[in-house]
Amino acid sequence: MSRFVAVSAAAALSPAEPCSKPEPKKFRQVIPLEDARPRLRVIPFRSGARPGHEALAPGEGCSLHIGLFDSRDAREEDRGALWLLYALHPGLGRHRVQESPRVRLSVWLLPDCPEDGGPLALPGLLCHEVPLCQPSCANEAQLVRAEAPPAGVSHGCYVAALPYAAVREGLARLGAAGAEAFSLAHLFHRRFRVLLELCAGDKVLSCDSTEVELYDLGRFGSLYQRVLDGLVRPDTDAQAARRGAWGLFSMAHHPWYPVLTIGMDKARLYLEAIESDVSRHTTHLPDPRWLVRVGLYLELLTVLGILEAVRDEYPDLLSAEERHQLETAPALAPIRERLDVAAWREVWELRHIAVPSRQQWWGRVVEAGNLLRKQRATLAFLEAHHEDLERALELAGPALGGTHATWLRVFQDAERAVLRNVDAVFPELRILPAQWREWVLWRECGDFVALGLGRLPEWLSRCVGDRGGLFASASREYRRSMNAVAHRARERGWMDYVGGECVPREVSLIEPRLGFERMLRAQRAESEAAGCRPAGAGLLGLVSK
Repeated sequence: MSRFVAVSAAAALSPAEPCSKPEPKKFRQVIPLEDARPRLRVIPFRSGARPGHEALAPGEGCSLHIGLFDSRDAREEDRGALWLLYALHPGLGRHRVQESPRVRLSVWLLPDCPEDGGPLALPGLLCHEVPLCQPSCANEAQLVRAEAPPAGVSHGCYVAALPYAAVREGLARLGAAGAEAFSLAHLFHRRFRVLLELCAGDKVLSCDSTEVELYDLGRFGSLYQRVLDGLVRPDTDAQAARRGAWGLFSMAHHPWYPVLTIGMDKARLYLEAIESDVSRHTTHLPDPRWLVRVGLYLELLTVLGILEAVRDEYPDLLSAEERHQLETAPALAPIRERLDVAAWREVWELRHIAVPSRQQWWGRVVEAGNLLRKQRATLAFLEAHHEDLERALELAGPALGGTHATWLRVFQDAERAVLRNVDAVFPELRILPAQWREWVLWRECGDFVALGLGRLPEWLSRCVGDRGGLFASASREYRRSMNAVAHRARERGWMDYVGGECVPREVSLIEPRLGFERMLRAQRAESEAAGCRPAGAGLLGLVSK
């Protein structure tokens, strides 16, 4: 049997009758047609990403969804531009673009509401050919010319720059609709639709579009400045005229002056961060558009509420055209519905300057009681202002990437503004000796050592209305108010943060200095008891400088 098997096996393997081997299967990759064809895709905005990031970390860049320009800048050459990052795929196989691809850009001005009509094409920005550019590795905010993807590369990312000067020129050629595009009736900003087309010859191979918002920085803060120049200044003159005190005090003595000046400086600080994020591609804020929206709606709600509250006394703070826009413009309808005129009338009642009697005018201009009036007016102003802030959060909508980091930034900018403007907004402190001035600025609640009264328990001192020195009171009251607004906004789904407080005490810029002052007081008390010079006195002088 074994011999038969061996012969059979030998016969099976003999060359006369070769064994048929199975042929290997041929695999063929199936690529969807939409992936093989040339295509262009706009990369949308992502929280914490910027177009310039694509240069150093491919795949980490994104488009901007907000642009900022200044209408006060009359220069013909405005180099600012809004960057749109897009991915370019030249196609595969027989679908691949054989000639050099071209990219065209078209822009339309969008209406505020459907009743205003359809989109308006901007002259000069229809089928406008844009060069293939990429962010520079040496400078993320600078573009360099680039070539189309070579034959061995499947795709590449490029930037289409939308120049602000071209947008302004196109709006000017639209006539009346373009001239008033960024007026009060449109909330100082407009939306635009941008279309990018991938072309080969005269044929459009692929296209994609996105919507962007442009804001006029030249009008930001203009309403706050109008309140300062058109309301606070004439009211100061009127109070001086009624009391026969011409030249004895200035607008800086008005109870509304500190909160308006510090608030405007705070807005300038965070606008600088926003402008840096947009133009230099920094990442101070996760979503700069959200803060721009909140700041804009807050300015409109606050200032228009004030102007309506004082309309009987000062009817000309709005021009006839602006008054008509306020009463009829569709874009201002959400603002009109949320104005709290009654609250601002109550705050306006706290505008009176504390002027000493004629016998006290010699040697000092305004008594220290004016500081208390400023404090009361500031707290009342912030209460009404932050009620408007909640309404602004509702109108601004959700933020991309969360709101916690932005809220902390705004709080710290407010503290910076207080520290930078204290000399300008509190001229009453100039008549005080340096030691008393430091005590007024930096003392804590219950600290009456400078008056020879020692220290009182904080709970007892608060019962008599003591809120501490100027810096301590300003920081803690503002932090308390911002935390209250954030808490209510989180309950309504407008903000998100983790923990019990959105702005904890540890992020304050003023609290560490107050803690340092407490340490020095304790060291001074121990040193005085020992009859020697207090430790750290030299450091205190250095910090004060």
